[in-house]
Amino acid sequence: MKRHFFVKLGVIAVLMLTGVFSAGTSARDELLQPWIDLTGANSGALRGLPDVARHGGSGYVTLRHPTAVSARGNDVYLVDAGLRRVLRYGRAEQTLAPFTSLAADAGMSVYAAPDMSVYVTDPARGQVLHFAWDGTPLPPLISPGNLGRPISITVDESSGQLLVADALYDQIVAFNNLGRALSVIKPQRVRAITAMAQGPDGIYVVDRLARQVVVLGRDGSYRYAFGAGTLADPKAIAADRGNLVFVGDNFDQTVKVYRNGQLVATTGGAGAGPGRFNNIAGLAVDGGLLYVADSLNARVQIMLIAPQALDTKGE
Repeated sequence: MKRHFFVKLGVIAVLMLTGVFSAGTSARDELLQPWIDLTGANSGALRGLPDVARHGGSGYVTLRHPTAVSARGNDVYLVDAGLRRVLRYGRAEQTLAPFTSLAADAGMSVYAAPDMSVYVTDPARGQVLHFAWDGTPLPPLISPGNLGRPISITVDESSGQLLVADALYDQIVAFNNLGRALSVIKPQRVRAITAMAQGPDGIYVVDRLARQVVVLGRDGSYRYAFGAGTLADPKAIAADRGNLVFVGDNFDQTVKVYRNGQLVATTGGAGAGPGRFNNIAGLAVDGGLLYVADSLNARVQIMLIAPQALDTKGE
């Protein structure tokens, strides 16, 4: 039976932050530890969601096909291609509701920015949609001739620039916080951009064709690459402030974790149980949690990140 997200998540999160409950208390000494499955939740705003998504009209919304995820504090944003909606889950309130009336599909990605606004890529129209925290539309990011199929978004927190990866032109367009295109970064030694994240070493770009991750400087210069020989079908990526880089590999349905370009952990395998995956469509890190859009299992797995596990293994 699927575990629904009726756990007192807000209380547990507070305990984690205060040190009362931590990843280190787990009996399993693993870097990534399965914690909670988000498969659905109550909703106070059901308009726009199909009736079949509810349990007997009770106001419980069940995820169908989550394909992207992002998190910032209390809020978790999802693209569900089955429901065709961008959804927001409130961790403290334990509610799941449409974030906008936008019809979503599997090609879209979502990014919760540090200023609490939300960006959604719209590859079919060559633009990035921008919304205030309450879902109010803001001016989109558009750059004719530079953005043809935007697929991934991140913010360079050192400069405040918004970086948008484009899969049509295999380049990255930098925008300022007013939505003006500033520059175009042509990544060196990248054959096909699939996903992108920002971290301590720069910009991490998934090259699915070359089966590796290329790390770029802020100006797009090549720094180093990793994953060749260990990645077979990389798709999603996320990075934390400690330079742990999480890459979803759909060849063997695992999340592979790298530090300074070295593989330090592998979690998962095909299946529907805790810590098992069926099409890793999106990854996001917020605080000490990794969010995995486990698409064909119709859930988002929330995993505890326990970096101290590497120390105990002598890494």
